[in-house]
Order: sequence, then C-alpha cells, then structure tokens
Amino acid sequence: MGVSEWNSSYQLAFNIAYRLHLVWTFLFRPESHGVWVAAWCKGELLLIKNSYRNTLTLPGGGLDRGESKAAAALRELDEEVGIRANPDDLHYWGEYQSSVEYKRDHINVYEIELPHLPNFQIDNREVAWGQFCSPEQALNRPLFPALRNYLKDKL
Repeated sequence: MGVSEWNSSYQLAFNIAYRLHLVWTFLFRPESHGVWVAAWCKGELLLIKNSYRNTLTLPGGGLDRGESKAAAALRELDEEVGIRANPDDLHYWGEYQSSVEYKRDHINVYEIELPHLPNFQIDNREVAWGQFCSPEQALNRPLFPALRNYLKDKL
C-alpha cells in the first residue's frame, strides 16, 4: 500500500471515529475542555481543516490527563502542524463555549505570533489542509462557529 492509500485509510478511520463520537456526545452531552492555538504571522492566521469535518478550525484538541492547558496547546500545535514553540511564546486569549457537537465544550484559545512563515507540516490523515490567510479571508470561509466568534472579537 502506498502513502496515499494509507492516508486515505487513516482519513476513513478518523471519519468513522468522529461519527461514533458524535453519537456518543449526542447521547450523553458531556462537558469537555480543550485548547486551540491561533498561530499568527504578519497579520495572517493559520487555518486547518480536519479530514472529518466540513468547517475550518485552528490547531488544537483535548487535554490529556493531568496536562495543563498551555502544555496541551504546545503539544497540539506540534502534533497537528509540526510547529514547535516555547511556553513563553503562548499568550492566553480567552475561552469560547460551543455546543456544536452535542457537548458543552470549553475551548481555551492561545495565541502565538510567529516571526516568519513556518514550514508547517500536515499529516494528511487527521489534518487534511492548512493555510495562512487574513482574518477577512477567513471570515468568508466555512468556519467552526467558535472560530468565527474569535475572529470577530479580534477584529
């Protein structure tokens, strides 16, 4: 099996897992806490598209057991787009709440200002696309609702 076929298999697995997750969250309506990282460079924001969602979002995810929010933000930034940063580079912006996926989600947004456009890496498995764009360009795209709220607050 070639790389493309493996990536397609991973994307299918992520899609199935996501759909099962939606069923679980619909039934149990859990409360969750996660992080996003708004990676800015010269006025442009890094947007990503997960292979299992129809909307664009930011690098991020849930907290591991015992993990701080800042540590989770750094881990997710590295895991999803291959950008490594120091804790001092992160600045806490605030928390957004979402019930889009049938859960009471608390999304803690951290920001990082990158001095130059990084050579970010997407895995073509969980993350299928990534691009830097202006906030105005982003607002004309299909965004996860909490991301749209963050961008409106930034502007």
